[in-house]
Amino acid sequence: MQTNLPNVFAAGDVASFPVALLGGKKGTIRHWQIAQAHGRIAALNMLKQQEALNTVPFFWTSLLGKSIRYTGCGEGYTDTVLRGDLDQRKFLLFYIREEYVAAVASLNMDPLVSMIAESMYAGKRISKAEALAMPLDYQPPA
Repeated sequence: MQTNLPNVFAAGDVASFPVALLGGKKGTIRHWQIAQAHGRIAALNMLKQQEALNTVPFFWTSLLGKSIRYTGCGEGYTDTVLRGDLDQRKFLLFYIREEYVAAVASLNMDPLVSMIAESMYAGKRISKAEALAMPLDYQPPA
């Protein structure tokens, strides 16, 4: 989070940073979850405890009783895989880049996007074939 000026750090909407999900390419992600992660990393780096940003972007909201979630970084996607039913307003949309899932958007498919974010954070790459075969009725153990 260090800028090109000595002892000057930036975080949040004004900061571009190496995005792990883009192979370290610099990008800007304007979401409070990322800004929080930036703040932590900037503070550690100010204290000379060098640490890289390791997070998976995750956005969620609820509008008109509908749950919307998004995880990953879809920049540069070349294909999509739609699972679920648009008419029923219950679906997952996988953004595919180089035959792997780069990001996922959903409407009313909790907790699948959260589980995919956890997989991405653990470094697992989900192939297009795996996205096509993913069970949509999965529920984690209680």
